[in-house]
Amino acid sequence: MLALWLTDARSQTAPRPTIENVQFRGNRRVPAATLRTRIFSKPGDLYDDNALRRDFMALYNTGMFEDIVLRVEDGERGKVVTFEFKERPVIRSIEYKGNKSVTHSDILDRFKERRVGLTVESRFDPTRIKRAEVVLKQLLSERGRQYATVTVENKPIPPSSVALTFTVDEGPKVKIGRIGFEGNQVLGRRTLARSMRHSRPYGIPKSIILESLFAKTYDKNKLDEDMEFVRGAYQDRGYFKALVNDPKIATRDTGGGFRIPWIKSGRPGRKVDITIPVVEGERYHLGDMTFKNSTLFQDPDKVLRTLFLMGNGDVFDVSKVRKGLEEMRKVYGEFGYINFVASPETEINDEARRIDMTFNVEEGKQFRVRRIEFAGNSTTRDKVIRRELLLHEGSLFNSRLWELSLLRLNQLDYFEKLDPKASNIQPDNRTGQVDIALQVKEKGKNAIGFSGGVSGLSGSFVGFNYQTNNFMGLGENLTFDAQLGSLQRNILVGLTHPYAFDRPLQIGATFFSSRYNFNEAQQASIFAGQDIRPLFNLLGSENIQNYRQSSNGFTAFASYPLHNNFTRVGLTYGYDSSNITTFSEVSQLLFENLNFNGLGGPNSLEGIRTSKIVPTYTYNTVDHPLTPSRGKSLFASLELSGLGGNVRMYRPTVDFKWFKPVTGGARTFGMHVLGTTMSGYRGRVVPPFARFYAGGETDVRGFDFYTISPIGFIPDKSSTIVLNADGSPRLTTGLDQLGQESQQGQVMTVPVNRITFPGGDTKVIANFEYRIPIFGPVSLAIFWDQGANFAWRRSQLELTEQRLTELRKEFPNTDFKKTLEFARGTNLKWRASTGLELQVVLPVVNAPFRVYWAYNPMRLTTDISPAPLLDRALFPNQATFQNAVDAFGTPRPYSEPKKTFRFTIGRTF
Repeated sequence: MLALWLTDARSQTAPRPTIENVQFRGNRRVPAATLRTRIFSKPGDLYDDNALRRDFMALYNTGMFEDIVLRVEDGERGKVVTFEFKERPVIRSIEYKGNKSVTHSDILDRFKERRVGLTVESRFDPTRIKRAEVVLKQLLSERGRQYATVTVENKPIPPSSVALTFTVDEGPKVKIGRIGFEGNQVLGRRTLARSMRHSRPYGIPKSIILESLFAKTYDKNKLDEDMEFVRGAYQDRGYFKALVNDPKIATRDTGGGFRIPWIKSGRPGRKVDITIPVVEGERYHLGDMTFKNSTLFQDPDKVLRTLFLMGNGDVFDVSKVRKGLEEMRKVYGEFGYINFVASPETEINDEARRIDMTFNVEEGKQFRVRRIEFAGNSTTRDKVIRRELLLHEGSLFNSRLWELSLLRLNQLDYFEKLDPKASNIQPDNRTGQVDIALQVKEKGKNAIGFSGGVSGLSGSFVGFNYQTNNFMGLGENLTFDAQLGSLQRNILVGLTHPYAFDRPLQIGATFFSSRYNFNEAQQASIFAGQDIRPLFNLLGSENIQNYRQSSNGFTAFASYPLHNNFTRVGLTYGYDSSNITTFSEVSQLLFENLNFNGLGGPNSLEGIRTSKIVPTYTYNTVDHPLTPSRGKSLFASLELSGLGGNVRMYRPTVDFKWFKPVTGGARTFGMHVLGTTMSGYRGRVVPPFARFYAGGETDVRGFDFYTISPIGFIPDKSSTIVLNADGSPRLTTGLDQLGQESQQGQVMTVPVNRITFPGGDTKVIANFEYRIPIFGPVSLAIFWDQGANFAWRRSQLELTEQRLTELRKEFPNTDFKKTLEFARGTNLKWRASTGLELQVVLPVVNAPFRVYWAYNPMRLTTDISPAPLLDRALFPNQATFQNAVDAFGTPRPYSEPKKTFRFTIGRTF
């Protein structure tokens, strides 16, 4: 029900009143600021009935409200306009019951395909729900459930949410029964049924006895397509005017009684017997075949007719006509006629039962090759590709030579398989030239600040940074940053010259030295504000990443603006040398047994040299770097390592920010999206220390620092105590350190899977903020963070052949996986965090001090169960086997925090 109450009474002679205030009531989920952007009326405007009606309809048309009441009352200085809302409930959950023929994923895919728009957290809309019901029934019908019924129940969840339940009664499954034909004299039932690609039974084609073993599911839409296939079967045999009429459908019940496996089902069901009436007509033969407007050949009738494999008097075969047209396109393509079109016309002589064909040829313009370009070949040079081509720049375009060129490139085995779709052929009709772009995919990233603190967990630390954008008045940028503490040590000195050689060429260099201690349990405890190391200890201290990385290096960079001054392109070169010291077994395994620098074993932890080149693109119209309120920025880069170092990897990154003022510019809506991925190449993988970790105030705020990572298992070996059958330790006599005989416990070596947090190779982060200024430098932000950090390229987490050989030699009957396996549900797992953040811009630090509370609606809570490697045959008795299982195969609980309270300095974006 809609209601519009206007209570003012205006006099034609009196001055028009103004709007004193516009109020919103009942809008629980939709912010008032959002509603104000939907209407035009605002305080101070002249009161106008028509304008309010327009605003009323604008709000109602958003579809977010069931009912809207507009009230206008007299205020002290004018009219007070009040919009009262009854919001549509939000769908909190959608459940499907009784669906056996289709999966939950099938339903969601179909809803997405048909644009139903019914999702969790969407608004309750009876129209959408009815459409979802219809689409679901159509999907079930395609799976043979023609008699399925779908009922929808919506259960209210106070205060304003609902839970939807789709209950499906699939009914009996409808299969295709007997397929028959009426009026067929020339072609037999079996031949015609065989032409029905969708409806013919499963079996061994043309095997007479075994051709019709299993009936297919009945689908009316596919049956309509099969009607055309039946007609095509006649036309391919000369019956050009054959007609296929609407099929006759008869439904019968099946099942019941006794059951014979594979032959007779005892389950009740239904079958559809199909009878298709056909009118075969007369058989036609080919008469004359002529080609008009063909100038390429002196005698086109003689040259082109051979492509159709039919002569005068032969049975008219439509399939040969189709193939002939395709061959004509290829022939003309060999002579540069890219836009060639041939339109066939038929002249039927019913008395002679003959069909004459005329092809109207539109040759178009003949093209020559102007340019051939390549994309995607980051390693393979252009000349290596070009020398394999049979088509060259300046020559006449030849489609056949281009196809052969692709074949030669495929034979090199440098790239993923190339097909014609990989080439983008762009003809220029004005000049008669064509450009070819071949996409290949090779096999095979003036402020002073102080910070400091003390913690019983992390020790003391102090930080200092200095940056000036006008060093010595020359406009140069000098940066000095030092972070000194027991957890990390970073020292960086950089100088940037923004206008080198009197041109807008920005050049610069940085030099750095760093030491970073990465202890997963300790890091998480620090940022949680409490000691949560016991939680990680449940996984075993040997399974927690714990290492120290020491690095020294430099970078040099240059950038230049494009025609638009807000856009710059740049190039960065960097080099660093790192050494790794491990403090846990799993860190040692990960670093020593992944081929990231061409070395294996302990040598892989020293002399890790990374030489990288990074092209960058930057577009930036953000109005202020510290307190932005409008504008957008786009940063894109591609980091490629391997030019002189022993680490080979690439890392493309895209970072986008957008800020928009709302409510007259007083408040700001901000959005940030980050996408990045990495991979090794030429037989190398990404170094473990370079892989992505997420969590913390810089991306998904509600989670602990660097704890968002896939959880995997790395093969190793360990020792376990040998027990007697009664569970007591098995003792052996040996010599102790003093050379005296003593009883010692017997141990044995067994294969195990150690839990590891290897990090991801692909990271996607999205941040949304609604910033509300309170007073001065203080503001409040409502935020939503969501992200995923996952291992997309499993090949980047492979053990070295040396390590695999060692394990397989020691345990020949154990199936060791070369690629690390992941705990179920921990790889591609999205996390989300929402909450409130208080921001205070500190004038000395020149950065916001933040205190925030976050709730994590999407988090990981699971039991980590190591993939089993233990085999009973390895052990002398059941007691020893069970002891090893308890030690190395017991599921271990892991749960991420539900909420977080934290303070920090700096912005998320």
